[in-house]
Amino acid sequence: MSTIGNIFQQTNPYEKFVQQLVQLESQTKVRYEIQKGIQNEKKTAIGAVSSAISKFVSSIEELQDPINKPFHPLSAISSNKDTVTVDPVSTLKRPATFGITIDRLASNDIMLSQIMSGSSTNLADLGDGTIDITIGDKTESISVLATYEDDDGITQQKTNSQILEDFSKNIDDLFGDEARANRFIVSGDDVQFSIQSLETGFDNRIQFSGATGFLSDVTANSSRVTPEAELNALFTIDGVNFERGQNQIDDAVEGLSFTLKNATGEKEELAVNRDLKKARSNVDGFISAFNEMNRTIRDRTFIDTEADRRGPLQDNRSIRNLTLGLRQTGLLAVDGVNEGEASRLSEIGISFKNDGTMFVEDSDLLTEMLTERPDEVARLFTDENSAVTLMRDEADAFINSENGILSTIENGFDQKIERLDNKIAAQERFLTRFEQEQRERFNQLQAIIDQGDAQFAQIMNFRNSLGF
Repeated sequence: MSTIGNIFQQTNPYEKFVQQLVQLESQTKVRYEIQKGIQNEKKTAIGAVSSAISKFVSSIEELQDPINKPFHPLSAISSNKDTVTVDPVSTLKRPATFGITIDRLASNDIMLSQIMSGSSTNLADLGDGTIDITIGDKTESISVLATYEDDDGITQQKTNSQILEDFSKNIDDLFGDEARANRFIVSGDDVQFSIQSLETGFDNRIQFSGATGFLSDVTANSSRVTPEAELNALFTIDGVNFERGQNQIDDAVEGLSFTLKNATGEKEELAVNRDLKKARSNVDGFISAFNEMNRTIRDRTFIDTEADRRGPLQDNRSIRNLTLGLRQTGLLAVDGVNEGEASRLSEIGISFKNDGTMFVEDSDLLTEMLTERPDEVARLFTDENSAVTLMRDEADAFINSENGILSTIENGFDQKIERLDNKIAAQERFLTRFEQEQRERFNQLQAIIDQGDAQFAQIMNFRNSLGF
């Protein structure tokens, strides 16, 4: 016959019962965790909306920056890129064409010593060398010994190769940004010293002075690859002669930068034209930023009653209505414009669909306005009373870091999440105590069962002793 204890152990209800009881009591914690998940989802959605609004506001601010000239962009081209290349136009005010003839490029100054025997010591015979070297506005004094002590402490003369190598290293150490020096092995035993300025032009030429010892001989017999008087670039723009120490030119024509590539002596053209493609791209960028913001908000505030689906921010009416308000603002006219001039976005071909999407309804009209009346287009985007400026201000009110609407809403989510975290923590403490209490109760039950088993065994033993 099985005892009560055996039955309990066979079914092993102890841990199962505890876990079931704990699970039942965990429903409150699960409910809090679900609520926290919803608040986190809303906070994530707020972040996405804030990012989209920020991009929209930034797109307007870029269009309103006068330095960018978004509706009067200019692009420059060269008639021969192998001769001269033009950098992106930054501050040029109007289209223009310039004729340029390049007669000479700016060169790095290079000085070469005479070729000499590397193993010879004839330079050392002239004694230690000192010299002052000037490159650009930097002057350094250099000293090079003509002898050295060998491993036995005996003074030995340096070879020409060693002397030129030491001289090169000294120059590299002192003129790392201004010059490069080398001792070249020309052929066999022959060596030659070379020093080159790292910047072009006459002002960055290499100048030796005060040379003594073997350095007097090395420098006195050196020759320039390019004569001093020919280190600067020479070019002509529209008949005006220029001389510059660099091939990158940014001070000949105000607002225009270009690079001299080849001295052909032939006339080339630098043409600066209005960049209609860039102007249209700037407008399209504004429209794209608005639509991204509109789509982001709609995706997070939608209500689909038929499918019983809702966006995480569907209960935030102010967010849901933002794009509607911006669309209505976008239809407004600029005050004070002259008769016949564009005062609305619709008058340059930009309109809205029913779902709030902004689009170019009349591409030909927009192209015409950007081509022939760019100032009117610019006014619609930059005037302080324009619809676009008002849209910017409305959108910025949502993301203002100090008192913006989204910041206030997000703070509310943070507070709710914090309260839920506290409730979840309290529930976890309660469940820990509850689980401990249940185990203690089952332990007490087990003790009662054990006691019953003992009493049952005594009775059975007594009966057996009586012959039952």
